[in-house]
Amino acid sequence: MLAQPRIDGRIIDSRTREPLVGVNIFFSKTSMGTTTDENGFYSFRNIPKGRYEMVVSMIGYKMDKVNVNLFEEDQLTMNFHLKPEPIKMDEIQVSSKGNKQWKKDYKIFKKQFLGTSLNGESCRIINEYVLSFKRIGDTFKAEALQPLEIENRRLGYQLTYYLDEFSIDNKYTKYAGEFFFVEMEPINERQAQKWEKNRKKAYLGSLRHFLATLGKQFDVRFYKTELGFKENENWKSIKGRKLDPLVEEGYTVLLSKRFDPNEFYANEKLYRFLKNDTLVTGTIIDSELELSFKGKMKIIYHKESEENNYAMDRRQNYVQSSQTSFLVLKKGSVVFDKNGRYFELYMIEQQGYNAWERVGERLPLDYYTIK
Repeated sequence: MLAQPRIDGRIIDSRTREPLVGVNIFFSKTSMGTTTDENGFYSFRNIPKGRYEMVVSMIGYKMDKVNVNLFEEDQLTMNFHLKPEPIKMDEIQVSSKGNKQWKKDYKIFKKQFLGTSLNGESCRIINEYVLSFKRIGDTFKAEALQPLEIENRRLGYQLTYYLDEFSIDNKYTKYAGEFFFVEMEPINERQAQKWEKNRKKAYLGSLRHFLATLGKQFDVRFYKTELGFKENENWKSIKGRKLDPLVEEGYTVLLSKRFDPNEFYANEKLYRFLKNDTLVTGTIIDSELELSFKGKMKIIYHKESEENNYAMDRRQNYVQSSQTSFLVLKKGSVVFDKNGRYFELYMIEQQGYNAWERVGERLPLDYYTIK
């Protein structure tokens, strides 16, 4: 059995060359993290193989980031020299909480950032006073002078979110940042089971679940040869039936007949069912695939109905028994891995139900349920 990757290293002050104690090192969007000891050393062991963004952070120092692609048996040494950065405590205006405009802006931010799903509304930003807001023309922007500390009481996670960008304009809501999950301690077994149930529900039907299902379907449809990938002879008898992973996991996928992704997506006549389309192709890395299609993809997830809040937000007086989402690729193809993780910011545009679900629905990338 091959050993899982590990990373060891030391972190020091770039000026004094002294070791730094208590530095946070984590893989962004996961629950995998550690801190440096009294001599500045840290160690990660038994890391699942794959791509990660490794983040090194400490108050009073400039954050450092590095992309790593870990393969089985990798043993890496990664040292960091952090540059001191003044803490801008004078810019954090605790009194802002008493400002009427700040309160209005915070309400907008919270709704668009955390979402209005049951999970989103259960979230609490503990240090909201580090946020500031401004408007530039028709664009609403938010900044955080320190990492946001978020408690998700329905999923049982505490998030530390380093907000890089947040903006709302007439067309898009965009937000990005590095964040890290810590599991909360349940008060009893009943709460632990409830959290696990809610986590599984948040995962199923999500973009990650869908991409992981495409990966599962690829493995059923194709096998690897010396010249590339070849379709299994029995694929035609599997496609669209129970053994097709898309069907098994509860998905119907349609593609737009026209190639303009800006077409009004509610028009049912603009979409066709999949034929023998190849949405996914293999790469030189066994665990990674490329998603490619033209126009717009319509995804219907049948195993879960819409939340009431979604219907209310859209001013509908009924709740659909399935969840309908749409994808648009912002480049020719997008790389993802077979666990459903993709790596290029803003290259997959989500619309519909999955776009409505925000940070309150997020799970760590090392959370898996699909087999």
